[in-house]
Amino acid sequence: MNYQSDGKFMEDTRYKILLIEDDKIDQMAFELFVENEKLLYDCTIATSVSEAQGILASEQFDTIVSDYSLGDGTALNILDSVKDTPIIVITGIGDEEVAIKAWRGGAYDYLTKDIERNYLKVIPVTIEKAIKHKKMEEAIEKKQKNLETIFDAAPGGMLLTDENMVVTRANNTIKQLVHREYPQIINQQIGSALGCINSTRNEKGCGYSPACSECLLQKALKNVLDSGEPVHDVEIHPELNVGEKRITPWLRVSAKPVIIDDRKHVIITLDDITEHKKMERERQLAEEKYRMIFENSAVAITVVDKQERVISWNKFTEDLLGMDREDLHLRPVSKLYPPGEWKKIRDHNIRQKGVQQHLETTMVKKDGSIIEVDISLSVLKDPEGKTTGSIGIIRDITERRKAEEAVIETLEIKSQFISTVSHELRTPLAAMKEGIAIVLDGVAGRLNRKQKKFLGIAKRNVDRLEAMINDVLDFQRLEAGRMKLDIHSNDIKEVALEVHEIIAFYAKKNEVELSFEPAKDLPKAKFDRAQIILVLTNLISNAVKFTPEKGRVSVGIQHLNEELIITVSDTGMGIPKEALPKIFGRFYRVKRQGKQIQGTGLGLAIVHKIVMMHGGRIDVESEVDRGTTFTVFLPLEPKFLPDVPSEKRDEVLENTVAN
Repeated sequence: MNYQSDGKFMEDTRYKILLIEDDKIDQMAFELFVENEKLLYDCTIATSVSEAQGILASEQFDTIVSDYSLGDGTALNILDSVKDTPIIVITGIGDEEVAIKAWRGGAYDYLTKDIERNYLKVIPVTIEKAIKHKKMEEAIEKKQKNLETIFDAAPGGMLLTDENMVVTRANNTIKQLVHREYPQIINQQIGSALGCINSTRNEKGCGYSPACSECLLQKALKNVLDSGEPVHDVEIHPELNVGEKRITPWLRVSAKPVIIDDRKHVIITLDDITEHKKMERERQLAEEKYRMIFENSAVAITVVDKQERVISWNKFTEDLLGMDREDLHLRPVSKLYPPGEWKKIRDHNIRQKGVQQHLETTMVKKDGSIIEVDISLSVLKDPEGKTTGSIGIIRDITERRKAEEAVIETLEIKSQFISTVSHELRTPLAAMKEGIAIVLDGVAGRLNRKQKKFLGIAKRNVDRLEAMINDVLDFQRLEAGRMKLDIHSNDIKEVALEVHEIIAFYAKKNEVELSFEPAKDLPKAKFDRAQIILVLTNLISNAVKFTPEKGRVSVGIQHLNEELIITVSDTGMGIPKEALPKIFGRFYRVKRQGKQIQGTGLGLAIVHKIVMMHGGRIDVESEVDRGTTFTVFLPLEPKFLPDVPSEKRDEVLENTVAN
């Protein structure tokens, strides 16, 4: 068992003890005492300094008990060579000077031998205290090392200064921040340690420049030392010499007073917030830019919160609605619309769908008048994706609507005029055509060659005029949405063969080979027979028209993926690449050097419109002087598309007259 300091026994714990004693009787007395007291000591005995040093070189002990005077030295020699093991010095000299030397040398305790060897009774308690003391020192040292590790590893910069603002400790973050080694930081005034230009310019260092009186860091530390109260989050913007560069970082400083060895110290944390400040500045600039755009936009902008209240708006909104801040702030957005219109807006479920919506509606001004508006609504969400409100961009379209109505009315008048004129032209044109035919046929008398020639010219021009009028009327009906498709199940092969037979004579006259190559077992399809005949007639006659003598025009029909694929290919003059995107436009005619192209420029526009009305599509491929291929994709079941009347129907008349 072991003794406690109060004489009671400790729990069973074995200790390794090194006894350094050159007196044989004292050795035996020590061993006998351990045995009699049943002390849990594993004792090793050395009789000299050199023997003890040899043992200590290879073994560790909990405590060393050493006689002061040894044959080859003293206990002081042991104290010099052993630093981590408590040493109890015993001697028979009883000299105060010896005791002082032992304590100064690092001995834990000093015991005086007596004749009766009563000192042995004190040894167990002394050993116990020595071991406890050692463990306590180890714990304190470990704690100190842990604190130093934490201090050095802290992500923020940490400094410790004394009451004179001299740096006594600094962690690695500070070293990285100022690009200095510890000798350039430790034992330096705070400003000099950080590389402040005001301290490096002055021979006396930190605190002696006129600018130091305005230094926020100096003021903060002085306030902490004087008041004993911490300061938090002081932002400073010093100019520092870092290597060969001069930088002006933003630092956030916090300081707290501490007492170390009965002296005032200040522990300082420094966080580099330069990037944070930069981002904050960029955010401010972005907000200022946004605000400038927001306030100066030529449209009304409103921001509505989650409760559907107006929380932000621009000046244009006030002008548009004739309202001021008191009228708009936290006003329910529903109050800006007539009840029926607000219900329509809510029915769009913009916030639930989370997508931008565009709509036209009406709004109520402060004076109760109604204006027509065009609104784009978008949902606002927070970083977690939760809806926080919505933003609306509003344009007043009242005047535009009036102008549109006026334009529509004008277009309708022009459309009626075109139809009337075209129909009125047909009657005298039919009479002229019939009259010319009668004369040419010789019914009115024999004609000489010259008369026939001029009548032939007249007939061709009448035919051309008739075709132009028919094109204008067809296109007008298509654009106005007045042409209704007569959909029935038809045999495309029969339709194409009919067109082929009609144009065969024209092709033969122009000495162009015309071939028709339909696939076998073509299915029937639903389409407007008359309109598809018009499509094929336009495409095939154009192909013949633009194909020189001895050239070829071929018509093919295939069936693939529930579509009829009709191709019209020629070996004619071809279409320039830059003209291909324009050929289905109204009145567009390909410009060919040295050759005037006759016609209205409406034929392909009509073809394109009819094909689109059937839910199909048409493509074109061409190479100059090599030929052209038009491909029509016609669905077996028409996919009808909504027809929107054009706002430019008046161009029909204007361009027809121009041509």
